[in-house]
Amino acid sequence: MDMRYRQRGFSLVEILVVTAIVGAIVALAVPALRNGHVKVSGGETMAVREMQLIVRAQTQYRARFGKYAASLDELGPRAAALIPANLVSPEKEGYLFAMVRTRTGYALLAGPGIYVFDGRRTFYVNQHGVIHESRGERPASSDSPVFR
Repeated sequence: MDMRYRQRGFSLVEILVVTAIVGAIVALAVPALRNGHVKVSGGETMAVREMQLIVRAQTQYRARFGKYAASLDELGPRAAALIPANLVSPEKEGYLFAMVRTRTGYALLAGPGIYVFDGRRTFYVNQHGVIHESRGERPASSDSPVFR
């Protein structure tokens, strides 16, 4: 058999299929990335809500004891009873919480347990009650942008 013509390149159907797949991916990705706006995940939303609860509890703790609590345990049901037992645990909805007393008050940091899977942002709040965020693996701090 004489084989003078060998197939080279891609057929029109193959090109159309690849174009359709790329188009579908772009159609899904562009709205999420437009103007740098990234949606907040459920875990991130819960982390921010729980940080707000802890800020209120710290305000009540300071009014009662004249100082801020140094740990979540001090705010919990076994001590001041200002937050529920589930908030005393360091892990909440995939986020890990850490709180320390500082020279001027306290600092509370929340970060995803597994970056990307649990969340893409870290959050920081101190005695001023303003929550800051950091998009990426770098921890948030008082210098990070304010969460909106």
